[in-house]
Amino acid sequence: MISMLEYYARALTKNRSSLISFAIQPLSFIFLLTVISGGRPLPNALIGAMVSFIAGVGIADLAIELAGLKTRSKFYDILMTLPVHPLKLGLGISIGMSLPALPYLVLLVLSLAYLEGLSFPKVLSLLAALALLWLWSVFVGLYLGVKLKEPIVIIRASNIALTLLTVFLPVYYPVEVLPSVLQKPLLLFPTSAAAYLIRSLYEPLPYWKLSLAALLMWAALSGMMAFWEGIFREE
Repeated sequence: MISMLEYYARALTKNRSSLISFAIQPLSFIFLLTVISGGRPLPNALIGAMVSFIAGVGIADLAIELAGLKTRSKFYDILMTLPVHPLKLGLGISIGMSLPALPYLVLLVLSLAYLEGLSFPKVLSLLAALALLWLWSVFVGLYLGVKLKEPIVIIRASNIALTLLTVFLPVYYPVEVLPSVLQKPLLLFPTSAAAYLIRSLYEPLPYWKLSLAALLMWAALSGMMAFWEGIFREE
């Protein structure tokens, strides 16, 4: 795991374009929402960018990197046969690939803390919610990258999943704009649950316990499934 972390951290920090590539999509949504609304939903846009970044690290970046490794079959075969649990390899790759974008994530967290006056304990709660989301996303990305056979299918599937979970769900926008009948069911998804839970740190929200339970459930479920024998074995 440490070897994977060091390898990807060194490879990505050599090129400054890595900082731009990680930030460009979430920042584009912040820009659009701020321009269209005059800055009113900026806190929601900041939360959406955080959630999008964290989910993307696992679901898209990790899965797509595994797709690339499959084209370099010898290296991929060596990794999959190492006497190390695949989840540790996935965590190492994910952390290593995320390091160039950490300054961007820190800036988002500090901006939200400043705008909403978050105390230090609430910032820690925010980081804990993002950590739970990250663990779930790494499991999903690793599962997609290993189980799907064709690299092009992996890339398409991971991009579709990330878009559905961050753009169409209430992540960049508040769930209250949707019909009331949809609000509770949508908060059961991990990305919208994380976004709602972070919002509850600075405004009173009625369903924060539901979103917390959903996020904990997804993190625990993915953690338990990760250690099932054969879950990351190619078919």
